[in-house]
Amino acid sequence: MDITTWKKRLSDLPLGDIYLYQQVGSTNQEAEFLIEKDAPAFSLVAANEQTAGRGRHGRTWETRAGKALAFSWILYPEPGWIRPESLGKLSGLGALAVAEVLTDKYQLEAEIKWPNDVLVGGKKVSGILVDVHWTGTQIKDAVLGIGINVHQGSVPDEQDLHFPAISLQELAGRKIDRLDLLVQILESLLKWYPKLTSESFTAIWREKLAYKNQAVILTAGEEIIDQGTLLGISEEGSLILLSDDGSERLFMTGEIQLRLVDRS
Repeated sequence: MDITTWKKRLSDLPLGDIYLYQQVGSTNQEAEFLIEKDAPAFSLVAANEQTAGRGRHGRTWETRAGKALAFSWILYPEPGWIRPESLGKLSGLGALAVAEVLTDKYQLEAEIKWPNDVLVGGKKVSGILVDVHWTGTQIKDAVLGIGINVHQGSVPDEQDLHFPAISLQELAGRKIDRLDLLVQILESLLKWYPKLTSESFTAIWREKLAYKNQAVILTAGEEIIDQGTLLGISEEGSLILLSDDGSERLFMTGEIQLRLVDRS
């Protein structure tokens, strides 16, 4: 990462401050530190290497130097845009931006595995982690973290994988410029963030949703929560499941994992 070149290119976007590092533990944690120092809204934190990144369920997300994208976006939600009951839309925002760019710019048919992964050909290429901070019952700020497997060597070792994964370079059959990709995703984020509560946002999320009308299992840790047919997502970003007992249920994002039922 040439920090001078990256910063010059990113400065053309309507962001807040731009923080670029050769190495950090976690871009989300660095963003939280910068929030305490009054970093402005839409500030960007990006790193060439991430040594202690976090995924959901306490998992680690390491980003090898020069191989992947790891960045976080600082948000101070405006009144009415984000409510506690619709925080799942922030994960959807990150996933939608990545999926849209991969489909439109790189001709990779990307899907969103609810609530926070992007798949191509059934394999994970990107994960989203949202950290929300509160003042009492009010949302104080949110950090939208995105990690993407870009080049070969970015995918964790097989024994560390919890879901099949692949790099964009393997899928596209060519080298992908990380800075170009970052700019394109940020442009998509900036386009969709003001539309977070709109019908058009939910509609395109539904359009790109993986496993629609397929049999899935919802788990929390080792516990099976429910099983049934995935129908879609609600206006608030909750998963709609037709349970095997015939009832229709909503599940909000959280420590829930989603996987296909193995019919083999």
